[in-house]
Amino acid sequence: MPIYVAVPLTSDSTSLDKAVEKHIPAVNRYQLPATRGWLIKFDGTTVELTNHIELTGQEQGVPAPVLSTIIMPITGYYGRGSADMWEWLKVRFEQSNG
Repeated sequence: MPIYVAVPLTSDSTSLDKAVEKHIPAVNRYQLPATRGWLIKFDGTTVELTNHIELTGQEQGVPAPVLSTIIMPITGYYGRGSADMWEWLKVRFEQSNG
């Protein structure tokens, strides 16, 4: 199952936070520090994920409940962060590639 990063493109991440918490099971989501986005394990494409959390997919003229957000698949990772974030990623990548 692919892993994605979802990052709000606005200063207010509330709508993204609510959508992810509503549509993605707790075991498949990890909130980034300072509530600046999410790591999400989701069995589908980026388009399917954006539709699933209601970022896209509305009928013409119907406003999206989620403000501007970018969704990207993670194919590798490196950086500095909390040990629990790295462990979450490592375990999910092993499950996806195992």
